[in-house]
Amino acid sequence: MWKGTRMLGIALLVMSLSGCADSTSKEELKVEKAGMISTSATVTAIDMKTRMVTLKGPDGGSLTIHAGKEVVNLPQVKVGDEVVVSYAQALAVRMAKPGEVRDDLTQGIGKAVPGSMPGAVEVIERTVTAKILELNKARETATLQLPDGDVRIVKVQDTSNFERVKVGDTIVITFTEAMAISVERAKK
Repeated sequence: MWKGTRMLGIALLVMSLSGCADSTSKEELKVEKAGMISTSATVTAIDMKTRMVTLKGPDGGSLTIHAGKEVVNLPQVKVGDEVVVSYAQALAVRMAKPGEVRDDLTQGIGKAVPGSMPGAVEVIERTVTAKILELNKARETATLQLPDGDVRIVKVQDTSNFERVKVGDTIVITFTEAMAISVERAKK
């Protein structure tokens, strides 16, 4: 799931390239954007043998998920407990320094200590350079080439940023995402 999310994140990141920059020169191109969502669900069923947990969301819909063996504290979860999921994304884009090439991935995972209520957090940060191959003002798109050779055509949200970059420029994109999951005891 995270691999697909990272690729989607990179695409969203690149699409946001022009969405947040202030009115500075291209040498000072700086895009920063962040957001977070959080939702909760109630545990309605648990099958410890198969490790399947059924959750009921705030909209009344149900979802059954498999709690893998890495969920060491599953026996602490009871029907009626609330599961809280928070997801955050952050984006930063700047002009690359001469000769700078980046394709870095950093990942960190933390989980609850044995005996406590289950919980986990995962943080993934990807930093890549992208060369601008084409800027199409009429279509409001930019064509970017990533370090692995992949080419992406993205919609530019703020076309005033066409003035801050040119074909041949290289930008550095850092995309960070974090997901935290916690279980809270049912309120009596």
